[in-house]
Amino acid sequence: ESWPNVDNGVTCTGEDRCTGLVLTKPYEGRCDKYCESFGHECFEAGEEVEENCDWKYKQSCKEPVKDTSDMLCSCRRKPRVDDPHCDWPGPPQPEKKCCKNIKNWPDVDNGVTCGDCMALVLAEKYGGRCDQYCESFGQVCIRAAEEQDENCEVRYEVPCDQAITGTSDILCQCGKRNAPPQCPRPPATTQTTTPTPRPNQRIQVVGKQILVDGTPLHLKGVAWNPVPKGGAHPADLDFNAAVEEDAKLMKTMGINAVRTYEPITDKWVLDTLWSQGIWVVNSVYNWGGADADSAAAPVKETKDHPAILMWTIGNEWNYNGLYVGSSFFDCVGRIRDVANVILEHDTSHPIASIFGDVGKLDEAVDSLPEIDIWGINAYRGISFGNLFQQYEGATSKPMFFGEYGADAFNAKISGEDQDAQAKATKELTEEILGQSSVLGRGSCIGGFIFEFNDEWHKDNDGSKSRHDTGGTAPGGGPYPDMTFNEEWWGLVNIDRETRKAFDAYKNTDLPTAAQKITA
Repeated sequence: ESWPNVDNGVTCTGEDRCTGLVLTKPYEGRCDKYCESFGHECFEAGEEVEENCDWKYKQSCKEPVKDTSDMLCSCRRKPRVDDPHCDWPGPPQPEKKCCKNIKNWPDVDNGVTCGDCMALVLAEKYGGRCDQYCESFGQVCIRAAEEQDENCEVRYEVPCDQAITGTSDILCQCGKRNAPPQCPRPPATTQTTTPTPRPNQRIQVVGKQILVDGTPLHLKGVAWNPVPKGGAHPADLDFNAAVEEDAKLMKTMGINAVRTYEPITDKWVLDTLWSQGIWVVNSVYNWGGADADSAAAPVKETKDHPAILMWTIGNEWNYNGLYVGSSFFDCVGRIRDVANVILEHDTSHPIASIFGDVGKLDEAVDSLPEIDIWGINAYRGISFGNLFQQYEGATSKPMFFGEYGADAFNAKISGEDQDAQAKATKELTEEILGQSSVLGRGSCIGGFIFEFNDEWHKDNDGSKSRHDTGGTAPGGGPYPDMTFNEEWWGLVNIDRETRKAFDAYKNTDLPTAAQKITA
């Protein structure tokens, strides 16, 4: 008979003659629900190797097959007395369990369990770490995650040995040390990149890290564009007038780097930032209407200043076409030209380019070997989701967030919402810390929260002398309203009065290893 929702007609003969490759979505990834949908019962379930009949692993019929669009399901009609013999491997046998009986797991929060081997557990006793939880009763950690709302929905995943902070409970999947081969396996232990720095070079990229005098650096940064009331960008951008007050406030937050949208060339401004222990990621080319050679002047003027960490080219140029509407590959050509101009005058600092999220990043990476580090501007609500995995699928080079965060205006309530901004600041920053290459956990060298101060010129329909609620921006959307309210992004307002997000960012710590690097 015809089975429903078979993927590309793939059915399996031989031993698996009652097996099909079927779509997961209509059945929530569960083969028992699939088989029952046409009057059958499930016998085996699992993931296929490559759109075929080879089993990658098998699991319980009642457990969802996750992170895939299709699954292998073995179904049979519910037996009747007059049924002819079916060449079937026999009645279901007792399963060899992948983990200890979940009913006996310790410290399960309100009895919430998810499938056979995952539970919502109380975090404090185990330092927020699933590896320590699983090991406490003789098992090993398979997955670790933060839940969405006291349930089994995953907000984001972290390595098993990473502490999930700021929460009372965590999702832990545990397994037996010698589990059957069909069971999910523990993740491979992540190894920290062994630095092999070149001698006599102060700043360099090695593996997934940026090293300063041989020590990896994690960036707790902020985007800084101090345009005063009534001013416009870039004509009225005034680093000199703002730097003394702003640098002191930044130091209070523990910020160790600023990212600009126009180059800082005044050495007094650089001196002032450096006196507070703040690096400068200096933007030398954003507007495609300028010649590539225009990048030479700021590089030559500032390359010998100790505050300069790296150069950047473009700002989410895959969205805006270098602000002149250039095509993707015209932008690639111009960025390559600018990078080569920089390299003519300085080889002592890395070159970064700022991309909007990760769509087509692999094409940009393949076309631009001159770029040492990629900056990613990402607005995906309260979590980055699978962005880190997507990034590592495109390149092995290190990355930082050129922009992330949330604005302080909530369109849902048509008013300021400092609590929501602070919540996003805390949770997104902690995700970044969880992927820090300083700790050998990923490709991320940190990020630049957007942004330090409000800018009143960004609503094109408003007044530069008034705090408006409109504005435009490309990309996804910030928490909680998925709306870009462009004049409300500051950790401080335009008068330098701090918001709750200022304190939330202040209270996020650098990885221990990164604290060794100071001015």
